[in-house]
Amino acid sequence: MPMRYLQFRPLVVLATAVVLPATGCADRPAPPAARPPSAQTAPAQPTAPAPATPAAQSASQPNAAEATLAGLRQSLSTATEENDRVAAVDDIAELGQNARPALDDLVRATTDANIRVRWHAARAIGMIGEDAVSAIPTLIGLLADADPIVATQAAAAIGNIRSDDEIKADTPAADIAHYESATKALVGAMVHKDPRVRRAALRSIMKMKPPRELLIPLVTRQLGDADPSVVLPAITSIAGMGPDAVPMLVESLKDPKARYWAEIALAELGPAAAPAVDALSAAAAEGDIHERMQAILTLAAIGEPAAKAADLLQEALASNEGSLQFAAAYAAGRMRLASADEMLGKAAAAEDPFLASVATWARARIKPDDKERVKDAVTKLLAGLSSDNPAVRRSGISALSDLTGNLADGDEAALSEGFIRLLTDADPGVHMQAGAALIRQGAVAVKPLKAAIDDPERRRAALEILAAIGGAAKDAVDPLVGLLGNADPELQGEAAVALAAIGPDAAPAVPALQQILSSETTPAGLLYPTAYALGRIGPAARPALDQLMKFSASDDDFLATVAVWAAVKINPGEASMFEAAVPRLRKALRSDRELVRLEAAVALGDIGPAARSAVPILELVAEDDPLPAVREAAAAALEKIRGGGSPTT
Repeated sequence: MPMRYLQFRPLVVLATAVVLPATGCADRPAPPAARPPSAQTAPAQPTAPAPATPAAQSASQPNAAEATLAGLRQSLSTATEENDRVAAVDDIAELGQNARPALDDLVRATTDANIRVRWHAARAIGMIGEDAVSAIPTLIGLLADADPIVATQAAAAIGNIRSDDEIKADTPAADIAHYESATKALVGAMVHKDPRVRRAALRSIMKMKPPRELLIPLVTRQLGDADPSVVLPAITSIAGMGPDAVPMLVESLKDPKARYWAEIALAELGPAAAPAVDALSAAAAEGDIHERMQAILTLAAIGEPAAKAADLLQEALASNEGSLQFAAAYAAGRMRLASADEMLGKAAAAEDPFLASVATWARARIKPDDKERVKDAVTKLLAGLSSDNPAVRRSGISALSDLTGNLADGDEAALSEGFIRLLTDADPGVHMQAGAALIRQGAVAVKPLKAAIDDPERRRAALEILAAIGGAAKDAVDPLVGLLGNADPELQGEAAVALAAIGPDAAPAVPALQQILSSETTPAGLLYPTAYALGRIGPAARPALDQLMKFSASDDDFLATVAVWAAVKINPGEASMFEAAVPRLRKALRSDRELVRLEAAVALGDIGPAARSAVPILELVAEDDPLPAVREAAAAALEKIRGGGSPTT
């Protein structure tokens, strides 16, 4: 599914091409409820045994736990099938610290040719806890595994071992050395190409509790890398750690090589970075002009909690540095600083149209109930949409989008028309901003977007935006159904994706979707979104169930997965489908496609306790998936699976 507009937040962009985040960091899901030990949670201590009877004390046979472990070790060593080896590893893992005698078996399993066996083995090692510290070198080696899930579980396991180990004065020097080596390796994994590995590495770094003199230079060295393609992924993952990352980033602000990137990461955290306000204010008062500007923009992203930086912003507004003025005007608006109103009034009258528009927007933000101010801001910002300067057009779109909550529906609908015209703007940033603004408008934008479907130049962008709007775009179902009969399969697919996003309200599309699914001439690429749309529509798509079940046995693995997922969504109470569905949905959780992982997690939750074999991979996804919505869905699925309730729709 196209993600251009789905991932784009409203922004104001300076003429220097520096992005101003207008909304800060997206809300992150609450931590998952407490659950049994996993690759992401510290291993539980074994329950103390009941007092032994004399007969038991004299028995020569091993106790039940030892006998169970011995049998599992034997099963692991003799199993020839992948599923049998994975099952044995998982059963060993459930024993927690009691599985210590099987550590060597699990270490050997990490060299298995099968990917699933390797990552389950890494997970199991972590669940043993501190008694598995000797296996840390093995786990460090797995950080370089070709499969990212193996590397992710290895990183998580290192953190679980350390979090179970209370370092004391008598802790063996060899253990300390293992932890130091692991810290260095985990910091190196901060720039891994896969975001799941980066996130797991960062989580484990937090658990390692390394000395600051060891950690800060390592992190600073990574952030000081001159190549943005290396640093930016690490920044994204650091921001994903939330407030826990702030102390580390504040320290990095002190190093000139890492300062700019630390500021970017803190901006991504938004209000959660409030403890960094003093350090950012200091950074904004000295050093390179670009770093100073970014520090102000980071204060802007923090928003009202950064209001104590008001004096700094007024000084920047009064300066002769245009970039600092722009950033300060924007920050004052984000913070709603009444004390800056007079300075903003002067800036609003500036000859520079960009500064004037940002300052006018900021004044409207400070007094949103002042209709004259809002009207003046809208007038100036609308004029800016015709500017020859793309930065002015971008900032105008973002600022107008921010003010839409203060406009009447009729005025807001008029803005939609202007945003739609900009979907064909020559500047990519402008049409991205326009798309984001339309998504933010939601149902208000649907009517003009329906009209845009008839415009070949704007049609595909309109379809993507309708898909991003989702259920609120239900009034567009009829024209979308009409597109299902188009001769262009790509256009048909995009219409199907938009209908899928609308969900159950797209039920009128079922006959047309079913026709596409049953046609022998339908290309494979169109079958995927068609089956997906039927699944999203849910029980109303029951007439297509037989056809979907046929595709669930397809040689096309992806088509089979989508088909079986759709069948479960249409008929969630049919237990006979679970045996085929669960293995495919488990595999789908490993997909590089965010939407696939999201829907697989939801479907496994719908299946409920019958999906128990998916618990290990769901635990991984719930903690380390790069997308908050996917983590939240996986956590909800775990709760349903462990709750013992019946499948729900």
